[in-house]
Amino acid sequence: MSIKIIEASINSTIQDFGRKNYAKFGIARSGAMDELSLRTANILLGNKQDEAGLELCLKGGKYEFLNESYFALSGAEFDAKLNNEKIQTCKVYKAKKGDLLELGLAKIGFRGYLCVAGGFKIKSFLNSKSSDVKMGVGIFDGRALQKDDVLELNNNFIPFNLEKRECENPIFEFDKEPIIRVILGTNDDTFTQNGLNTFLNTTYKIGLKSDRMAIYAEADTIIEHIDSADIISDPAVFGSIQVPKSGLPIILMAGRQSTGGYTKIASVIENDLPLLAQAKLGTSFKFQSISMQEATKLYIQREENFKSLDKKINLDFENLF
Repeated sequence: MSIKIIEASINSTIQDFGRKNYAKFGIARSGAMDELSLRTANILLGNKQDEAGLELCLKGGKYEFLNESYFALSGAEFDAKLNNEKIQTCKVYKAKKGDLLELGLAKIGFRGYLCVAGGFKIKSFLNSKSSDVKMGVGIFDGRALQKDDVLELNNNFIPFNLEKRECENPIFEFDKEPIIRVILGTNDDTFTQNGLNTFLNTTYKIGLKSDRMAIYAEADTIIEHIDSADIISDPAVFGSIQVPKSGLPIILMAGRQSTGGYTKIASVIENDLPLLAQAKLGTSFKFQSISMQEATKLYIQREENFKSLDKKINLDFENLF
């Protein structure tokens, strides 16, 4: 089973949850920018939640199914058609040999995921199928997918009732000004009180330089340091917010480096990382400080919601055993 790329999306790559636990060796984690959407599509297809999917940006591209396959879209709402008939996000479809999937511009959101039942047949590197363009690892040496590339699919067991499956798209409303919740630290004591107030009261925009490595926040106001913007390099995690000498925040994302030498004013909570991943360039947003306890409570609730969704959709599959 396989899929042929007729027209590639912008910088489309294969991503799963990335290379966890290798940062101590200087290995970038990589992985999906919006894990929430990737997990949702995989639940619908009966895959493991961390199965790799195709991450698509802004415009989805065109794909020819070279064999019968089941697939689902999640994340950004593309203008999507299968053989010129409109299809929905977060619903499983069956494609026959020769069927053409066309994904236009994203009407809502920025990043979409195309997942297939059984997953893509890709050799793992350090327990991940994710592509990393800078390291040159993953399928096609980590490069973005191109026209005429063919992705092989696994022949794993596929649940019998896939075509009945659908759920609500958990994507956020992007026509409003998002509030990104953060936990202050780890170097918030290196900023003046005026600097901290500026950070929490400024309306920022997603900068044009933003990519999978980092979101560059743009504004006219500058965050004040007490002394210097530089520190001895220390670990950088998904959501760390650095403030270099420019005084403008840089939010490290899935394709980030493993360490950083700029002061970190805060970290984005796990629940709001998909919101940033789905925000288009130029989107306005603000930061809001919350406690570690609040962030933990939100995370636990989100995971409970995923357990409920998985149990509801895969109940018939579980009852076979």
